[in-house]
Amino acid sequence: MHVVHFGLICGILSFTATEAHAQQINPVARAVSSTTLHAWTFDETTEGWTAENQCRLSNDDGCLVIRSAGTDPFFHSPVELPGGRVAVTLRVRAGTPVGGGGSVFWTTDQQPRRGEDKRADFKLIGDGKWHETTARFLAPGELTDLRIDPGTLPGIVQIDWIRLAREQLHPLTISAVTQAQDGIQFTVTNHGPDPVACQINGAARTVKGNGSLEIVRAKRRDQPLEVVSLAIECGGWPTLKRNVWSVNPDVPVDWIEQPLTDGKLQVAPDGSIARIMRNGKPVAVLGPLVHFDSALPRFERISDGAAIRFQNAAVDLQLAANDDEIQITIDSKAPCEGPVVRVDGPLEQGLFAGLEYLGKRERSSSSLDIETDEHIRFAPDPLKVTMPLMAFVTPRDWVAMTWDDMQLQPVYATPNFFDGTDDHRMALRGKKIVATIRLGKGPLDDAILWAVRKHGLPPIPRAPRTGAAQDKICLTALNGPLRTDQGWGHCVQDRWQRRPFADMASTVWRLGGTVPEFPRWVPGGAHVPNGTIYFVTGQTRQWLDSQRGQIGGLIRRQQPDGSYRYDGEYRRGHFENTASGVCAFPAARLLDYAYVTGDQRAMDAGLRTLEFMQRFRTPRGAQVWECALHTPDQLASAYLVWAYVRGYQLTGKQEYLRCARKWALSGLPFTYLWHVYPIMAYATPPVYGATHWKAPNWMGLPVQWVGSVYAYALTLLAPFEHSLDWNHVARGILVCAQQQQYPDGPHVGLLPDSFNIRFQRRQPADINPCALVSLQRSVDGQVDFLSVATDGMHRVAAPFKVTLQDGKAHIRARAGVAYQILIDGRHIVDVASDGSDIVDLAAY
Repeated sequence: MHVVHFGLICGILSFTATEAHAQQINPVARAVSSTTLHAWTFDETTEGWTAENQCRLSNDDGCLVIRSAGTDPFFHSPVELPGGRVAVTLRVRAGTPVGGGGSVFWTTDQQPRRGEDKRADFKLIGDGKWHETTARFLAPGELTDLRIDPGTLPGIVQIDWIRLAREQLHPLTISAVTQAQDGIQFTVTNHGPDPVACQINGAARTVKGNGSLEIVRAKRRDQPLEVVSLAIECGGWPTLKRNVWSVNPDVPVDWIEQPLTDGKLQVAPDGSIARIMRNGKPVAVLGPLVHFDSALPRFERISDGAAIRFQNAAVDLQLAANDDEIQITIDSKAPCEGPVVRVDGPLEQGLFAGLEYLGKRERSSSSLDIETDEHIRFAPDPLKVTMPLMAFVTPRDWVAMTWDDMQLQPVYATPNFFDGTDDHRMALRGKKIVATIRLGKGPLDDAILWAVRKHGLPPIPRAPRTGAAQDKICLTALNGPLRTDQGWGHCVQDRWQRRPFADMASTVWRLGGTVPEFPRWVPGGAHVPNGTIYFVTGQTRQWLDSQRGQIGGLIRRQQPDGSYRYDGEYRRGHFENTASGVCAFPAARLLDYAYVTGDQRAMDAGLRTLEFMQRFRTPRGAQVWECALHTPDQLASAYLVWAYVRGYQLTGKQEYLRCARKWALSGLPFTYLWHVYPIMAYATPPVYGATHWKAPNWMGLPVQWVGSVYAYALTLLAPFEHSLDWNHVARGILVCAQQQQYPDGPHVGLLPDSFNIRFQRRQPADINPCALVSLQRSVDGQVDFLSVATDGMHRVAAPFKVTLQDGKAHIRARAGVAYQILIDGRHIVDVASDGSDIVDLAAY
């Protein structure tokens, strides 16, 4: 192979960093210098560390041994050390299970009280092997105390040593890269006020305070794939280095080809790069196929048959094409990255399940939904990934990648800020990588469906209790501290006002058959509406009047184009004043009412919104009481499914059913379709963003009430759409919610607002379980609120299962119960049930 030395620096400019550079994500972590402040080696004693909660400490064979006896063990040590940017590193060994990661809490002379705002987490791997792990935090003032929480389950953890170091950030970064035809421009930024002298690729340079240099490095352009590097040496600081890959499409290659259904796979004979071709044009470039910190391995090609195979002493690489799928297997002795998939063309949609749900021309790792440092999520904690799927959709095609091992590190960037190009990049990092790449035509939901079918839906988790016990625990919750003489609170905490909510009364009646003693009902109270109580207490007229008032308000708010608009504080950053979630909620309410009553005005208004919403492709903006209008949101998926299913039921229009399917698929990436912890499968992080752009960051933090509304909508879809087993998904979400309910204690039966997966910890506020009861009944095929039947002449709604035959309503009710039915949205009929009731509709 002919090797040409990299070109010399072609140009240097000094300037203040531009806005474009400031916006580009830097995938290279800021370099630090580290000074050890103190080390605990545990040669003979526990060296000042003492047990504080649910654990015992000892020194055995030169190790600190923690014997945990509960779910919240922690120990601490007083310290007198300088704070600042601090790193606590441990060499630790834990057996299985540990029940989650570990945490370090600290206090300082300026912040003397512990709290979640003074906590940093570290990985704790329960495999019986030694690991080094670090927690980093910023502690202003003097450190006064350190506390360590070693997991959340009983067991034994050993610590060989603990090292506390103070870190100082390197003043320079290689903050941005941009590719031109013949070279790559690197931007070197000085983050401090003083000039910094350095050697840049061996040449002496100075970067002025708060300024930047642009360094242009020439490309060789003699290989289809090359790496261009920049290295910076500063005395006393770690070396800065940035490697940038450049794809050179004009370099001739004797490709090895394998056919695809609609295209072909071409692989370079040296195993460095491949590309997917369709109609003579590249759809995606796979390059490098594998690399080690930007070093390409030298391969021997073993076979060119059904699987193209390359091998050397350190790594085995295989590629195989089958229909429109390409499977790539990398078996490496050392950590590597591959395959690096690059998709060209303007972005229409993008998905990184659990973290990114992008629309047209949007950028990944943006701060539109979260403004803290956590907006940088191109290589997140794999625990935040809800299912193994990354995808990009362009006007020509979609390209998606899925994988088997959820411990691999996925990487996702659009535009490709790793290499300073406009394409879209996704890759995996690890030692043993099995990835499948698929190309297709159509919208993003087709890629989601492919990935789910590829792996299959996970089994339903084991229910935590029997059906009777589940009903009992929910009834106990409703009769417990949630309830006072004034009624129920939506949540148990005092700030939620107690009122005689109809949803709670309906749930109590469904569970126990008794009517709570209140003179009137207040609509609402639960996340899934349930007005059964009106129909079994002779108050259907009050329900009807209340609903008409609400529907009238929704119709008055509707814009002439069928849309709904939002201009509150959470609109900031969004490109318009509407979103799918803003429109879907009123559409679902309008069409729900029309489905029960046949009301033409409500139906017409709801259908106008359905037509308007066909312009949307991203579920977002359903929780603007605390999250940005722009933020991708599973609750939007829920209401969109709900609205379009009702539209289909009212009109029979197949397009509405297709839309319901699309939005049902859009909610799956908010649902954990894998697990490593007991309570994890089918847990539902609600949004890809944070409350008020700050905290909590909901990515990786399930909020099961949101998932329960989505699951309820899936039960409405399931009878009509069979691309997936939607009832299976709904039941999985339900059981996960039941697992999260408080199993005992004063809040028994309540659903926590959120659930920390790593620590298996329930987090308040603590919510009434009515939505779970509604979901349970719906997924079991039972009547939750009203059963509705129509024969073209009449529409009948009843609190029990109703069918229409020969001009009569047949109702399977409960003997001895007096109830009312609603005919054509106008006529209220009293029924004293003998268990099987018939109402002649001829008079109506």
